[in-house]
Amino acid sequence: MHLAAMLDRLGRWYPERTALIETNATWTYRQLVARINRLGHALRGQGLTYGDRVALLLPDVREYLEADYGVMSAGLVRVPLDPRLTRRELAAQLAHAGVRALITHPMFGDKIGGIAADVEDLKILVSIRGALPDAQDYETLLQMASDQPLPVGSGEVLAALNFSGGTTSAPKAIMLRHRNLIAAAQNIIQGFAIRPGEVFLNVRPMWPIAQVLVLSHILAGATVVLGGRFEPEAVAGQITRSRADRTSLVPTQLVRFVNHLERCPEKLQCLKVVHVGGSAIPPSVFERALAVLGPRVGVHYGLTEAPVTTYLAPDRLEPMVGQHHLIHSAGRELFASEVRIAPAAIEAKFAGDGAGEVLIRGDHVMAGYWQDEDATRRALRDGWLYTGDIGRIDAQGDVYIIGRLKDVIRSGSTTIIPKEVEDVIACHPAVAEVAVFGMPDIEWGEAVTAFVALKPDAAVSQGELIEHVRSQIAAFKVPKSVRFVSALPRSHYGKVLRRELLNEAVCS
Repeated sequence: MHLAAMLDRLGRWYPERTALIETNATWTYRQLVARINRLGHALRGQGLTYGDRVALLLPDVREYLEADYGVMSAGLVRVPLDPRLTRRELAAQLAHAGVRALITHPMFGDKIGGIAADVEDLKILVSIRGALPDAQDYETLLQMASDQPLPVGSGEVLAALNFSGGTTSAPKAIMLRHRNLIAAAQNIIQGFAIRPGEVFLNVRPMWPIAQVLVLSHILAGATVVLGGRFEPEAVAGQITRSRADRTSLVPTQLVRFVNHLERCPEKLQCLKVVHVGGSAIPPSVFERALAVLGPRVGVHYGLTEAPVTTYLAPDRLEPMVGQHHLIHSAGRELFASEVRIAPAAIEAKFAGDGAGEVLIRGDHVMAGYWQDEDATRRALRDGWLYTGDIGRIDAQGDVYIIGRLKDVIRSGSTTIIPKEVEDVIACHPAVAEVAVFGMPDIEWGEAVTAFVALKPDAAVSQGELIEHVRSQIAAFKVPKSVRFVSALPRSHYGKVLRRELLNEAVCS
């Protein structure tokens, strides 16, 4: 199915139901769909045709969603951009995607001023909430356009190019069709039990693929509260005031939210679930979250290439008796997703434990990588997506993500999965966060190296941490060295940017 058809239906089914709540206004489904239609017609009126790429470089405001859905509904291809990128990086992504139009905001003026001269295909610039040189005004375009339904296309046409959030390689543009996004939303609506009228607080950026959660709540007829930038001290109040029954956080945000609630307990009676994804939740963090929030944490696993594939529902953590192992799990396959393990992908040592590369199949899986046939052939084989993640599936069907194939450490004649070492170090009371990977070593090939950030006012030596690890796991897995850092660099998803740590270590 095509997104335009889904949105048109929502406008007819729930015309006066609240779709969006922002700081000073609410918007019904009728109003939201009308503005989406206007934006789509306005862009087509600029001479853009089916398949043309339109980039979004915007803050986390209502217009982002209007532009996002309007671009796709008009048969155009939306290209969301990470606002943290430099001008050079933005220009490279715009050029790679062959972007013809850019919708942006004056706050990014220093990054995109004159950028059309560096991007051959870029001809149209639109600015929201303020003027930019050579840019058309967003509201003026909408006022001049029709609010009638947009022509409905095929579910097979391209809807989006999402650049990957890779931490070990250069980003790739991932092609998602309309049917991929709709299938992902169907999985989420069913698996997360989203019903019309429920309230979802969004405090995550709009540009990552995780925003398929917002789309899913919209398509389910729920209400989305635009909470802006995540601030741990503010989230509880936002939940209470909006009566939100669900929200979404990455693990680093969950840690900060739990830290706040431990210091300042607040009643969150309406809250049913905090969905957590993007990277693995350290077991110690999960246990603290359950102690503070109770069984209201839901865990999902997926990739930009296959959004939200498995889910661990909160009700499976109540009671916790006999279920302790589930805090290491990413849950079970969602309805239209299939997961299997390819044991041959890693050494027999781990294959014997039932571990291997995680493979995913389903309609939510990407169409491939934009203008990269070799990478597409490596990732998509015989209908399966080869994720590069190491995992296993237990007898109850729960999926456990152990690590990344590219992150595996080969030291001497042995293979070590960093997460096992990280989990042990993270249990030390002085440790706030840790990342483990292999540093080049003449004798060992790769030496197990731990990068550790300590809690405020905590102290521990390298020797003490090494002995802590040695007391709990095999000697060959013990770090050869520990490097102390003020904080670990992380992506929006909470994944440690290992390349940055490695570069710092090499330069130091």
